[in-house]
Amino acid sequence: MKILITCPRAPVSIEWITIARRLGHEVVLVDSLEYPVGAFYPDTSYVKVPSPKLDFEGYAKAMEALIRTCGLVIPNCEDLFYLSKVRDRIETQARFLMPESKLLLEVHDKYAFFNRLNAYVKFPKTQKITCKEQIDFRGKTILKPVYSRFGRSVVRDVNPESVIHLHITPAYPWVQQQFIKGEPLCNYAVCEHGEVIVHAVYRPKYLLNQAASTYFEYHEDARCEAFVKEFAKANAYHGQVAFDFIDDGVDLYVLECNPRATSGLHLVSNALSIDTNGCIVKSTEPAKQSYRVGSTLYLLFGWQALFKGEFLTLHRDYRRAIDVLKPLPWYAQFFALYEMVKRAWRFKKPLTSASTFDIEYDGEESHD
Repeated sequence: MKILITCPRAPVSIEWITIARRLGHEVVLVDSLEYPVGAFYPDTSYVKVPSPKLDFEGYAKAMEALIRTCGLVIPNCEDLFYLSKVRDRIETQARFLMPESKLLLEVHDKYAFFNRLNAYVKFPKTQKITCKEQIDFRGKTILKPVYSRFGRSVVRDVNPESVIHLHITPAYPWVQQQFIKGEPLCNYAVCEHGEVIVHAVYRPKYLLNQAASTYFEYHEDARCEAFVKEFAKANAYHGQVAFDFIDDGVDLYVLECNPRATSGLHLVSNALSIDTNGCIVKSTEPAKQSYRVGSTLYLLFGWQALFKGEFLTLHRDYRRAIDVLKPLPWYAQFFALYEMVKRAWRFKKPLTSASTFDIEYDGEESHD
């Protein structure tokens, strides 16, 4: 079967490529970058397409042609919101590892997704904010856009001075959320029409912007598993889904949902395969192992760990974790990093923004 895997700029795409190639499926990769890291994976083909956010019609035309040649489409990043629009306007026999568009958009919304939750977890008091006058300065809270990623734009010290320059409108709403102190946990699951095929929980470590993890430590929590099984069943969920939690030592609180691939895929990829019908199946139990992204621990956190006297801890973490970029040639991450640095300079954006701004979906644009 020919399998179309989107957004190979994301390291998790390497896992889907490995899963697909394990049984000899043909893999086509698609993105809008010159050097997405996954495109260096051996025995795959790469097709560059226009940016879905900056040139949707060009993207849609290119994707329609590719989809018609493939039996399974696996989106990995926020490009799936644009891909869902393409899927809704064409006729195809291809299977898509993603939910239907209405559910997809609702769970992406950091306020609306609470309507889809169940009693297995709690959630912090959350208010939708459509203008600055609605912000409550009492108590400890955080502010974040309804659509946000990588912890960007999050205001953790909410006071009159910190919100002066915020852009908050009915078209670009935010949420104000009760601050919960505790241990952050993440989970990830692959679902087939309401059934959880595989699931993992992990501790995110070595964070960029206090949010984007570069190290993923296996963890067990039965509450997370019960929650996601009930969520999948109640919503007939199909595709990839992940949640961010806080464990305050007594209760488990869910903070937000990502209806796409996340780093949790690294923890379960060895357990998955794709059959001849394009169905995702669990072939074994996931390995209880920690994972890291290339040499980023040393590159991004080495000096910080040395200054704090924690370098030996960082080194031990590095040594015991599996490198998720291992299937790639050594130079792949340097080409990918070079392009990200160039984009950051060209568009005058932070590195995390430069890596995704051309595929991000903020709910404002209409491409109908």
